[in-house]
Amino acid sequence: MAAFTRLIPAALRRWLLTQLDDSRADRFARAFHASPDWIVITRLSDGLIIEANQGFQNISGYAPAEVVGHLMSEFKVWVHAEQRKLLIEEMYRDGTARDRLVQLRRRDGGVRDCMVNCTLIALSGRGYDHAVWIARDMTEQNAIHEQFRVAFKLMPELMSISRLSDGCYIEVNDAFERITGLSREEVIGRTSLELNIWHDLSQRESLVQQVLSSGGASDHFMLLNASQGQVREVLLNAASFEARGEHLLIVLARDVTEVRRAQHEIEDLNAQLEQRVEQRTADLQSANQELSRTLIDLRLAQKHLVMSEKLAALGALVAGVAHELNTPIGNSLTVASTLEDRVQQLARQAEQGMRRSTLTQFLSDAAQSTEILLRNLDRASDLVMSFKQVAVDQTSSQRRQFQLADLVGEILLTLSPSLRKSGCRVLQHIDPALRLDSYPGPLGQALTNLINNAMLHGFAEGLAGTITIAAQALDAQTLRLSVSDDGCGIRPDDLNHVFEPFFTTRLGTGGSGLGLHITHNIVTSVLGGQIELSSTLGAGSSFTLSLPLQAPQNEGPELSTPRARPPDGS
Repeated sequence: MAAFTRLIPAALRRWLLTQLDDSRADRFARAFHASPDWIVITRLSDGLIIEANQGFQNISGYAPAEVVGHLMSEFKVWVHAEQRKLLIEEMYRDGTARDRLVQLRRRDGGVRDCMVNCTLIALSGRGYDHAVWIARDMTEQNAIHEQFRVAFKLMPELMSISRLSDGCYIEVNDAFERITGLSREEVIGRTSLELNIWHDLSQRESLVQQVLSSGGASDHFMLLNASQGQVREVLLNAASFEARGEHLLIVLARDVTEVRRAQHEIEDLNAQLEQRVEQRTADLQSANQELSRTLIDLRLAQKHLVMSEKLAALGALVAGVAHELNTPIGNSLTVASTLEDRVQQLARQAEQGMRRSTLTQFLSDAAQSTEILLRNLDRASDLVMSFKQVAVDQTSSQRRQFQLADLVGEILLTLSPSLRKSGCRVLQHIDPALRLDSYPGPLGQALTNLINNAMLHGFAEGLAGTITIAAQALDAQTLRLSVSDDGCGIRPDDLNHVFEPFFTTRLGTGGSGLGLHITHNIVTSVLGGQIELSSTLGAGSSFTLSLPLQAPQNEGPELSTPRARPPDGS
């Protein structure tokens, strides 16, 4: 007989050997003693404990040697005696009782929530006169469920849980009641169609199809019939999951009615502004057709960038580049116009007889004009090339080798209008030899967010300061990149929250609370690095990035989700 089987009482051993062969009985004995659950065998007539395992001691605090041979009632483990009574009645009726939540008392007086299963066994050969009790400690799990329930109830977004089988709601939160005007009692057990929640049924059909095909849906704009006859627009996310054998659907919807209305108003204002600009451009076409065509092409390019989903993150850069291009192109146009006038004047003088000094002066003016033209066109070409590189990087998220100093220079060039407007000065201390094999687009987005964050939060309105970007190699595989400012710093209470989504100290004044969260995701997920923050109130802040010189391989990374944006209080 195996060693483990000999460790259990003779009566239980005999019963095992009548039910199982020697090898399986030994495996049962091993499982009995090794199980983390409370397992106890008692006599039904009086509750005498025949055997208990180590799991019993873990939950109750009593060692098996202390309880075997004693009555269970001596240890007062049942907080509610009626719970034990109901379990015994169910065992007598059905032979077993399953998944009953009870409360058991520990030796130290503590109370644990436990899930109990029990079944009758014929241990003595005289009928089913004993019972096996198995209890699993559910205290921590129940606490987690309660925390989820409270969070679900208090979420400011509309939330609901429904069955996929019939669409009936099984739970909704307070926000659901507030937005729809329907009480929980009216909703539970009914479907959204019965409650006439969807304003546009075609939107619901599209959502259902996506949930059934992919298990969830993200960022769907939906129209809901709300209280008092209103129609509210929500941004809806949904995911299916399984709980206790049922397939359920959880929905979270954020009311974006006012945000979308504001967006439409901004779009209308932009359209009106575009019409004014086009009208003014048309007035100037007679004087400068070439410049007009350039500006029209630039506006069309900007319009296409804004409308294109892949280039949405570059909308703020277009205006900056256009502003920068105005100076060199305007200078070039002025010089070209002047040179044209001089050529016409020279032609008239040539017909009348031209002196040598006139030709010499013309050649001098032409050489000076050519130099100015080349200098301004070179400047415009540099701007276009920088913008083009940043655009390719941020929209394609392709991996390539690049010099860190060149990347930072291109980013600062595209941000130069914002930097000049803020009055901030940027210092660079970057080793020109630092070369990475990584993702320049996401890295550029992260740096842009950090610089914008410093401009918006680091310095009080109307005050300027210094932003320092420094980088050095730590070893052959890693570099340290820091973005620091000498601004107002961050309050100690906020330091642990800055990377959380939607956390902002500028709520309602341009801050969305997503910039630093996106930056953290880019650095840790895409670039394979770490980001740390240090700050002293009144003395500035410093974000330090530890990055591998060779980024990890990402199979199809969602690099387009975290987009670099203009200063927004993130």
